[in-house]
Amino acid sequence: MIISFVNQKGGVGKTTTSINLAAGLIRRDYNLLYVDADPQGSASQWHSVENNQAFEILHYPEPLHRADIEALSQDYEHVIIDAPPANHDLTSALATFSDLLIVPITPSPLDLWAYSEMQVDIEDLRMRNPELKVHLMINRKIPGTRLGREARQAMDVFNADILKTELCQRVAYIESLISGVSVIQYEPKGKAALEIDAFCDEVLSLMVEKKPEAAEVNFHENSIESAFAQMVR
Repeated sequence: MIISFVNQKGGVGKTTTSINLAAGLIRRDYNLLYVDADPQGSASQWHSVENNQAFEILHYPEPLHRADIEALSQDYEHVIIDAPPANHDLTSALATFSDLLIVPITPSPLDLWAYSEMQVDIEDLRMRNPELKVHLMINRKIPGTRLGREARQAMDVFNADILKTELCQRVAYIESLISGVSVIQYEPKGKAALEIDAFCDEVLSLMVEKKPEAAEVNFHENSIESAFAQMVR
């Protein structure tokens, strides 16, 4: 299975979520390759901390094509790709040969506005690859806040599939990256590790789940503003 983490906006946690998903799948004895497609190479830098060998990471900042991935993935059960932000061409390419696109979004107006611009593109990409599954993911939710509690409601304006798993803003995610490990290694019984465990379970369930028909794009220009107005009232 080819799983790509994409978002045209930076700073949404693609690298953190993709690294921890990879670590969780490795823990379940899956053989995988992690492709760091971001020229900044953040995942590759994490991999180099204390000679981390949790799983294989390939820094591949060049344009990715189907033939590249087929050649790279022939010895692996799964390939996880961390795509750079603001690269429409790469996102389009990934959508043609990925099985699953995960779009991490933080519960903030800026992220939702950014995704609203990306939504039409994704529906067009689904036309090119009818088997493609696209799921939004609530990331960096702040526990105990109204904004965090009602983030899912705000995202409903997109008529998009949203993962049930939500990752919260926790210090363990940052400290584990600094230490060059996943949260599962850093704090095995912590809340962050439990979130990643649930994330892995859900992704694995999508591998066998029949893809529903693509949802129709139907949201008004002021839908996002209205949703957030309800959240902060």
